[in-house]
Amino acid sequence: MAQGRESRKLTVEDVARVTKIRANFLEAIEADDYQKLPSGAVAKGFIKNYSDYLDMNHEQVLAVFRRDFVEDEQGKIVPRGMVQPVNETSIWNPKTTFIAFLALIFTVFGGYLFYQIRILTGPPPLTLESPKDGIIIHEDTVRVFGSTDPEATLSIDGQLVALEKGGQFEFRIPVQMGENKVTVTAISKYKKTRSITRTVIYSKP
Repeated sequence: MAQGRESRKLTVEDVARVTKIRANFLEAIEADDYQKLPSGAVAKGFIKNYSDYLDMNHEQVLAVFRRDFVEDEQGKIVPRGMVQPVNETSIWNPKTTFIAFLALIFTVFGGYLFYQIRILTGPPPLTLESPKDGIIIHEDTVRVFGSTDPEATLSIDGQLVALEKGGQFEFRIPVQMGENKVTVTAISKYKKTRSITRTVIYSKP
């Protein structure tokens, strides 16, 4: 707009006298410094009157203004992008961030607590590395080897056995000719049990 005014050899004061728009507002419009104007509605009115006075297409000038500037929640004119549109509400703010953080803490703590309770009240862990299911042996004893909870009670085919340090166990038990079932059972202090049964086939070479 400054070029249009200067091409007519007019000063800002000349335009102000005719349009009744204060000179400092005209200078703000020419400098695209709309933050100095009272509100968006006032800015649009001034832009229209100033454009019409200079025989400029005020619709085009207003379109550029609406493209580049917007009113914030306080009604101040700011460059678009520095503030969300007034009709768009953000749910992410310091309060919701704090609530989300607390929810995360409680979720992690609750999950850990549930995991610990499940370990304490559920059946004990039991791993049986030997014998493998369906193994064929050619001797009358078989190696039983594995691990469980050090605080659990262990039995092999109903016979209580002592655990080594760390909950490991290793024994050789007798088997009969043909198919044998070897059952290892671990019992927690809460009387929860876990059992593993393996088939062992004893045949002479």
